Amino acid sequence: MRSFETSSDIIFPDKLPTEVVERKGIGHPDTLADGIAESTEIAYANYCLENFGIILHHNLDKAMLLGGLCLQKFGGEEFTKPIKLLFMGRASRSFGFHEIPLEDIQRTSAQDYLSRVMPHLDTNNSSMYEATTLTTTNSTRPYWFNPRTISDLPEYTDSSPKANDTATMISYWPMTNTEKLVLDLEGYFYENNDVGLPVPRFDYIGQDIKVMAVRNNNLINVTISIPQITTNTQNEKIYFERENYIQNLLQDYAEMLVDDRIDVRVNVNPQTKNNNPRPYLVTSGSCIDFGEEGAVGRGNKTHGIISSFRPNTMEAPHGKNPTYFVGKILGYQADLISKQIYNRLGTRCQVVMQANLGDDLFEPSKIIVSTENQIDKSVIENVVLNCLELGRLTTSLIIEEEYFLPRTNAWK
Repeated sequence: MRSFETSSDIIFPDKLPTEVVERKGIGHPDTLADGIAESTEIAYANYCLENFGIILHHNLDKAMLLGGLCLQKFGGEEFTKPIKLLFMGRASRSFGFHEIPLEDIQRTSAQDYLSRVMPHLDTNNSSMYEATTLTTTNSTRPYWFNPRTISDLPEYTDSSPKANDTATMISYWPMTNTEKLVLDLEGYFYENNDVGLPVPRFDYIGQDIKVMAVRNNNLINVTISIPQITTNTQNEKIYFERENYIQNLLQDYAEMLVDDRIDVRVNVNPQTKNNNPRPYLVTSGSCIDFGEEGAVGRGNKTHGIISSFRPNTMEAPHGKNPTYFVGKILGYQADLISKQIYNRLGTRCQVVMQANLGDDLFEPSKIIVSTENQIDKSVIENVVLNCLELGRLTTSLIIEEEYFLPRTNAWK
């Protein structure tokens, strides 16, 4: 790294009088798009590794979910227009004379992902769901997405891979109590399966759950939108009985999660509390049932939340190539460094990395580490260098850990 700075002059969000944290749940259209893009990228990378021992050039982050049309009625209703998944971006379709079944990889990985997180979405029902790929191999460099041999992949032939863009990556650890609370409240509706990925716990609760927590001093007001599945909710009476039950359950759960000095108030589906209540119903599990759309990069940021009083970056790692895409590789590294500093040195911290196009990927132009406690610069620098020395192994860790797949603080 060319420039390394440390500072203990930082105010963390929970030291401010006001803190605002948002979570777009696993079934939110934007989070779904992130998850589909990342699961597709992992499947593509694994196909390349299994068949060629290397990962070919690809950018599968351009994916969109286009909302269908299904009238939300108690007891269920048929779709009149299907939900549409649109794959865009670019990816190699061959390596030498070996053709890659790109469309099959995209469709299968998307179906597998959606089946896990959205069990009420029947991806085999064409009236409910369809997928189209517009992914190209277009490039000004003729062999970038049409490699003949490994010599067309400079990230493997050069002594060090280069940053593909100019970008800034931000991480921090640990989360504040308010940040953790929004994940815990959504996570109540999930459990982890045998490979550690979240699956819904309740067959009548949809997955398009959104949480907004606003802390003013020692009072946290939480607004949470929780849908119910039309086909498993037969009438209004059942709906409101469940909603009241959920309201009380989450209030008790939130009080258990926070410190005794904190007053927390949970408000479930405020639109149903007025004189003209509007039940929150979905059929597939998400608002993509009735026109809502989702796009990669519009949802949660670092650690799966949108924390308004944290520094922010627009880097969107989901679906990006984990061999040289700077926002993904160094985004993982920033998370790793922040957690290592906290775990090893016992101080809360924030990490900012800046890399320029053409930098050696694991020697970013600038790193700034801010800590709550004053720590000797050389000690922090040693942690940073140890993490960066993972080098190309970072790619393997991202894929093997499925690190960027959306997760939540699942119920245990």
